[in-house]
Amino acid sequence: MTVTDVEALRQGVEKIAPVLRENAPLGDRECRLPDASVNAMREVGLHRMWIPRSLGGLEIDPVSAFDLIEEIATIDAAAAWNLYMSVTPSLFAMWLPEEGAREMLVDADVRLAGSLFPPLTAVPVDGGYRVTGRAPFVSGCHAATWLGFAATITDDGVPRTTDEGEPVEVLVFLPRADGRIVDNWDVLGMRGTGSHDVALDDVLVPERRAALLAPFGEAPPGPAFQGPLYRMVFWQSTGVQAAVALGIARAAVAELVELAAVKTPAFTGTSLREHPQTQIAIGRAEAARCAARAFLREVLAEGYADCEAGRPFALEHRRAVQAASTHGVEAAATAVRLVHEVAGTSAIRNSRPFAAHFRDVHTITQHAFVSANRHRSVGQLMLGLPPEWPLFAF
Repeated sequence: MTVTDVEALRQGVEKIAPVLRENAPLGDRECRLPDASVNAMREVGLHRMWIPRSLGGLEIDPVSAFDLIEEIATIDAAAAWNLYMSVTPSLFAMWLPEEGAREMLVDADVRLAGSLFPPLTAVPVDGGYRVTGRAPFVSGCHAATWLGFAATITDDGVPRTTDEGEPVEVLVFLPRADGRIVDNWDVLGMRGTGSHDVALDDVLVPERRAALLAPFGEAPPGPAFQGPLYRMVFWQSTGVQAAVALGIARAAVAELVELAAVKTPAFTGTSLREHPQTQIAIGRAEAARCAARAFLREVLAEGYADCEAGRPFALEHRRAVQAASTHGVEAAATAVRLVHEVAGTSAIRNSRPFAAHFRDVHTITQHAFVSANRHRSVGQLMLGLPPEWPLFAF
């Protein structure tokens, strides 16, 4: 990562902002991100932010990625979410043999999408696996060029298990054309993400694009994935996920400031900005947003600094990122709710963005990686108990 790379991406976001803003309503109506938005982000290189430099990517640090995705979320939350969901699978490519990772990631137009749960079924065959199943929540599947999924290895119809009785899972990557999109994304918020199901029907995945999904032991990632970014495994992604929610909150607060300057609530003779409730709400919303943002950027920076120094991304870092990410999404939802409460009937009109912000941020709160249940996972670690969240093992 270089300062020049990050600055170029920042300028790129500024350049494409009008395109993203103009097409956001279309994405909401069609339940998929418009091609114009996808192409705008592709043209300025945003999809390559976490691809290794040796494979033609930018390999930028997690705090810079956080800032970029947060900025996009203030314009179009769905575009920010799809970008985050497209760059994350490039991290999982570090499990693959070098040939498979290179096959996917050297393409200048690569865009990924995928899902880890529930796992599909992978039947071992000569040279790879036959994969079957249906994966939900595949954000950005229409625009993807490659898909990535987790699948349980099955022998003669029986799931393979470890010595501890856990299912053995394999990561599989395949061309987008090998999957079938099931048009079922009909939801409250984040409609423009196009997070439809994708079905696979006995698709052959060669060995070079498959790898056991397990913590790295004696077989570390390949040479392309030796930089500090990849020492974080996928925890930088968990942190950046919350940037989408915090970007929504930032946009909501800014919209309230603008509305308060021109609105006089019904049955009153006082402008909205002069109402004490408005002043209190906007102060609390901004404090919640900024404090959560600072906490999250701090733990990402600290963890990345250890990785730059050659140290591992320790469990204490994983715990901190998880705590800050879940808290960040909750704080964003709180800020949006405070805005919603004082915006009055302006908050329920689709002609204004308040309703969309409310729907979108509360949809994000339900995602497993940042839901309220992850507070329990963090608490278990703090109390010396084994966490029920399996990703802490990575």
